Order: sequence, then C-alpha cells, then structure tokens
Amino acid sequence: MSDIEDGNALATETGSGAIPTEFGTYSWFEAWRMALTRPNEETFRSLADDPNRSLGRALSWIAITSAISYLITVSVQLLFSGLFTGPSLLEALEQEAGLLLTGGLMITGIFACGLPIVVLISTVGMLIYSGVVQITASAVGGEGTLASMTYALTAFSAPLTLLSGVIGWIPRVNCLTIPLGIYSLLLTLLAVKSVNRISWGKTIGIFALLLLVGALLVVVLGLLIWVPIRDNLLAPGGLYGVPY
Repeated sequence: MSDIEDGNALATETGSGAIPTEFGTYSWFEAWRMALTRPNEETFRSLADDPNRSLGRALSWIAITSAISYLITVSVQLLFSGLFTGPSLLEALEQEAGLLLTGGLMITGIFACGLPIVVLISTVGMLIYSGVVQITASAVGGEGTLASMTYALTAFSAPLTLLSGVIGWIPRVNCLTIPLGIYSLLLTLLAVKSVNRISWGKTIGIFALLLLVGALLVVVLGLLIWVPIRDNLLAPGGLYGVPY
C-alpha cells in the first residue's frame, strides 16, 4: 500500500477531517467553503455522503456559530449603550431596571443566561426545520435522510450565521445581510434538491407548501392570541370597553 493510501485509510479510520481525502471526508472548513463557494448538486451530494457526516456534528456547527454571533451582538450592544464607560452608568442601569444587582452581575447574567438559551433555540430550531423539510421531501419521493439534510443545510447556514453576526454591525456593510439571506434561500433549495435527488418542480413545490402551511399557522395562532386580547380590551372596564 502506498503512503497516500496509508494516509487516506488512517484519516478514514480515525475520523480525522483535517484534510479532504479521496473518500469524501471533509473538515469543517472544507465543508463550509465548498457549500458557499461551489454551490452545485455534486457538492451537496458529496457533503451528504461524507463518512464523517452526522446529526451531532451538524448541530454543533449551528450551536457554535450562533453562540459566537450572540456574543458579538451583545458585546457591541453593550459597548454602544455605554455600559462599559463608567460606574455611574451602571448605577443608572440598576435604578432604571429596578434590580438589586450590580451592573457587572447584570452583564454577567446577560451572557450566562442568554447564551445557552440562544444556542438551544438555534439547534432545536434547525433540527425541527430540517425534519419538516425532509419529511415533506420524502413524501414526494426524496431519497435523503434527516442527518444528510441537516448536514447539507448547516454546511452553509452556520458560516452565514457567523458572517451575518459580524457584518450586521458594520456601517454601510450591514446592508449585505439582505443578499446573504437571498443567497441562503437559494442554497437551501439547491441542497434539498441535491440531497433528495428530486426535480426542481418538486423542490419548489415543497417550499410553496411549507410557506402556505406556515402562513396558515401564523394566521391561526394570531387569531388565538388576538381574539382574547381584543375581548379583554373591549370588555366592560377594559381599555376600550364601556366603563363600569
């Protein structure tokens, strides 16, 4: 066996993703770069067939990038709000919030409590989203799996999440978040088509159906929330109701 074959076999056996091998094993950087800069069906099928592909690895990408994006966002917000400029502002924050905590403890709480919540919402949200998309794709003859679909989606959504979190606070550059969102949608369509090996018609139909169902859910939930609020507001003694 040659040295190259030895190295490829070792990389496959150990699960190392530092360097792409002939078996299609990619490091996180290679997977992200391929998904963003070489968006085609071959790329996404290769990622879906990666021996190192797993649901846990895909969700870890989302967890890490959402955590970094959150830290950047909160840090910039605190910096621009002036919380780091002096004790007097921290004391003002305490009085305004009506809390018995010092400003430093409040800031620590923002990071310590907010971070795990954001990570949990991001990972669970991606898992649910991938699951709904894959279930719908499978119903029309798709060949993909939950793990392969999630892996393909996170290969570009994770770096885009990180990129959006960075450029979102840069003046005159933050407008790029709009084309990034459009690009993410196009990559999503391509990933679903590639992983499931279905036609463009079925792919667009899947998202049209999901969009319709999502709109109906929004309307139903909106009515369920708005009707009780409206009744309370119009009830006798309510804000817009007849006074008692």
